[in-house]
Amino acid sequence: MTADALPTDPTELRELLLAERARREQAEAETARLQVLSRIPLFNPNPVLRVSMVGELLFANAAASVLAHELETTGPSRARPLLVKAVAQALRAGEVTYSQIVAGGIHYHLCTVPMVEDDYAVLYLTDVTSLWQAEQEAQEMREFYETILNHLPAVATVLDPDQRYLYINPYADDSPTERQTRIGTTFAERCEAKKLPPALAVRRRRLFDRAVSTRAVVSWEEQWPGANGEVSNYWQCYYQPVFGADGVLRKVMCYGHDITNRRQAEDRARQSESEVKAQQVFTNLVLDLNPNLIWVRDAEGHTVFENAEMKALRHHVSTVANTATMEAAIDKEELKISVQADQQVLESGQPLTIQISVMLPNGEERWYQTVRCPLVMADGNAQVLGVSTDITALKRAQHAAEAAATARENFLANMSHEIRTPLNGVLGMTNLLAKTNLNEQQRNYTAVIQHSGRHLLSVVNDVLDMAKITSGNLELDKSVFNLCDSMGQAAEPLVVQAREKGIRVVGTLLRDSCPLPWVVGDSYRLNQILLNLLSNAIKFTPAGGTVAVGGYFVSETENTLTTEFRVTDTGIGIAPDKLESIFQEFTQAYADTTRQFGGTGLGLSISQALVAQMGGRLSVQSQPGQGSSFSFVTTLPKASLEARQQAMAPVTPVQEAAVRGCRVLLVEDNPVNREVAQLLLESHGVVVDEAASGLEALELFEEYRYHAVLMDIQMPGMNGLEATARIRAHVDPLRAATPILALTANAFRADAEKYAAAGMNDTLPKPFDESELLSKLTSLIAGIDVPRVATAAPETAATADAAAPEAAAPPAAASHEAPAATSMEPSPLYDLALLHQTAHGKTAFMNRILASFHTNTPASISDLRAALVGADWTNAAAVAHKLRPSLRLLGAAGLVPFLEHLESQTSNETERKAATSELLTGLEDLLAVLPREISAP
Repeated sequence: MTADALPTDPTELRELLLAERARREQAEAETARLQVLSRIPLFNPNPVLRVSMVGELLFANAAASVLAHELETTGPSRARPLLVKAVAQALRAGEVTYSQIVAGGIHYHLCTVPMVEDDYAVLYLTDVTSLWQAEQEAQEMREFYETILNHLPAVATVLDPDQRYLYINPYADDSPTERQTRIGTTFAERCEAKKLPPALAVRRRRLFDRAVSTRAVVSWEEQWPGANGEVSNYWQCYYQPVFGADGVLRKVMCYGHDITNRRQAEDRARQSESEVKAQQVFTNLVLDLNPNLIWVRDAEGHTVFENAEMKALRHHVSTVANTATMEAAIDKEELKISVQADQQVLESGQPLTIQISVMLPNGEERWYQTVRCPLVMADGNAQVLGVSTDITALKRAQHAAEAAATARENFLANMSHEIRTPLNGVLGMTNLLAKTNLNEQQRNYTAVIQHSGRHLLSVVNDVLDMAKITSGNLELDKSVFNLCDSMGQAAEPLVVQAREKGIRVVGTLLRDSCPLPWVVGDSYRLNQILLNLLSNAIKFTPAGGTVAVGGYFVSETENTLTTEFRVTDTGIGIAPDKLESIFQEFTQAYADTTRQFGGTGLGLSISQALVAQMGGRLSVQSQPGQGSSFSFVTTLPKASLEARQQAMAPVTPVQEAAVRGCRVLLVEDNPVNREVAQLLLESHGVVVDEAASGLEALELFEEYRYHAVLMDIQMPGMNGLEATARIRAHVDPLRAATPILALTANAFRADAEKYAAAGMNDTLPKPFDESELLSKLTSLIAGIDVPRVATAAPETAATADAAAPEAAAPPAAASHEAPAATSMEPSPLYDLALLHQTAHGKTAFMNRILASFHTNTPASISDLRAALVGADWTNAAAVAHKLRPSLRLLGAAGLVPFLEHLESQTSNETERKAATSELLTGLEDLLAVLPREISAP
């Protein structure tokens, strides 16, 4: 309205303004209402989109963000074409369209509303995934049950409350068309169509009503006349009503089995009663001629049947014993065992086999193996059928075989002791000799002795392993370990040996195909198998050949891991007719194999037995002149996360301080072994008292308090077991509890169990390893409240002077030491105070340590140089770990930080490289100034 059109009358003007304000307020209210309504699609939990004809996204609510992203991206999309197609179809048709789409794994019901005049469409999507899944599950369940019913070897039909067919399975009628035609009809109509007797339908109607009224299954038999004069068919039929939750009848299941064959068999059985009686006579004759004892007893223990052999035994026993019954002449405990076995069979309903000895009245012992079976009679009562076989001769042979096995085991145990005891002395003294200052020829002689001793020990171990396997005494350990790391570390020494022989070695790590090979099993025995195979491959492969070692993932379950290990070589190969014999103990492929290559012929036999005991199989493929391939597959339990974490926890190394100052009693009748153990222990600050017999040990035990006792087993006079029993019977309970470590050359597990039963805390087989001895000793003395020897060496020279001034270094030793460090002077390269304390002032011992360091350190320097060039930090860390005890003993404190960097898991490559270089320089400087020997004071 223009200004000229405005009314001039104030009243009219006022009315006009009021009307205008009312319209404005109405418009504002409408705007507010529309704003509220506009929020509805925004907060709709279902996706809402507005898309143009060309697929341009015009609007999308929050729930449609994923679909909006699909429309706006230019990359591959499965949802965008479907949405654009739905918009185009709705706009072309000019009407609302409905469809189903899948986007992002979600099933949607799509309603497309066209806005033709605006050339866009609004898409309303509803998530129907759960409905779709339910339909899928229902469809699968329906197909499942239909499959069962379709393949069921019996008639199965479903009737409605009016007895009309709702379902007929293929067994009832194999024609799909005929089955469809019968749906909705009754059995009465079926009888009429097939010209069956109407009485069948009348009877079924009555039985149908009975099943419905009683709400229970009704069964019956019915006879159908055969076609063209054939034999009648017999059916066993059932009606089973199905009621709803409201108690209203929903349907009735009708199913039946063709029992024609059974009825015919019953007829034939009745017709051949005379034949059955003849068969019974024949059966009784067979039972009576059977040399076994056959009998039947009822639940009350009354004998129902006995064959002739059982009757003869009963008569013989009662006649010899002059008793009325056989039971009166038999030991009551034997009868009790028999009665209990009968009751167990009756209660469990399962067969039971037991062996029992029976002492006859004339003093003769007979062994019987009896198989008891439950015998359910026609009236439902259960009885016990027993068949007893006389195994007296077999038992005697078994006892003889067990005695022979025991004798063999004792022989092997004694032989093990007789060989291992001197071998312990040979290897121990040779190792100590190798640490002294030797010339090149002497070192070669020592190496030959060590190699021969280790070879002899391996032969003894092979023979003992074979003896354990054949006697069934080999038990497998169950510990958590990394299968790849364990096998790889075990194979490393042989790989070096192969390369030294000029053989190329290639490998495939199990970790490449199995990233988490943590299992529970016997890592030692698995490594033993692999080492046997790898050792053979290296032995039979000439220089220039190739040996391939690999671990491969096979399969896994939730709880187990199956892997394969394979060793392949290009060696001499094996003839086809020898492939079986190579697995026999003490057997090799060719007669001259031992002469040419060495070996006992036990390695493959042991490996095959170990693999079999683990549930696997060792196989071989070979061609003469082309090499061989041995492989074995094992299935082991997976290790749990907690077990893996515990296994990967760092192991605290045995600290010398843990044993320094401890007093131990060494009981050993072999003087060489005593000297080996004494020198070894004293080198770590342990005070050792020696005893050559059990009686001497008891005298020393009464005189002194000990942290532990190292007890040999086989000694003249009083052996280790007797001495242990006397110690455990000591009147002082604290002394009686002194830890005892058995030193034994016997290697059977049963021996260790026997020693534990005798009161010994742990077992250490000979020849023993130094680190293992110290580890076991540390574990035994932990928590033992016995004062340490006052002369125990302190950790540093300063504390040594304070704690034991009488153990100060002699002048000769002090003359080689650097002066005390000051702020202006460099730290000394070495300090022999700790060595002097450890040696208890024995100059000869100190000189042996110094000579050993000068002899062995150049090899370590070479290893460090090789590790530095090849960036082999694992080997560098191993060398550092090996050097740590010697450097600590020599007081080379300035080199310790470099060892820490090399052994630390957190050091980076730059730090390791610098530490290796500094350690090399420090070792060379230390060798230049460290004396080779010192003079006695």
